[in-house]
Amino acid sequence: MMRYALMVLVALMMNGCATKLADDQHEKLMDYGMVNSKKIEIKNSETSKTFVIITYLNPINHELVDQESEKFIVGTYMATGNGAYEKAELSGFQVNGSDENLSVTSLKQDAPVLKLVSTVNAWTNYVLVQAPKTEDINMEVSFENDQSQRVSVKFQKDY
Repeated sequence: MMRYALMVLVALMMNGCATKLADDQHEKLMDYGMVNSKKIEIKNSETSKTFVIITYLNPINHELVDQESEKFIVGTYMATGNGAYEKAELSGFQVNGSDENLSVTSLKQDAPVLKLVSTVNAWTNYVLVQAPKTEDINMEVSFENDQSQRVSVKFQKDY
């Protein structure tokens, strides 16, 4: 009887450790997503602001992120000040000053790649921006907002 109890106790301890390891991997993934994200706040008027969050995916070690291109998830929404959120449209994306061979793909809220972003919500539009792979250490993503203002954000690769 004592052997049986000891074996059950060992099995429970091993199961508990495996669960903790899985949680640590998810936390580590979220940490990488937060570290490689930039938040931009664009003031449109006294009561309206556009919020943009850009996450550089390439430093994240995950099966959804191949290293064949530079990948960014861009999330945006407009807070109007009256408690409503409107969809904000961004255009004219460039990576390192070029839009050559750049692709911008709209993402649905249930897109698997959004699990790599630390915060996902229903009122934000998400797009995946992909640019040709570059060996440059410094990366710059720029775009135009609804007000035709060019906005840029810089990232630095980890080597």
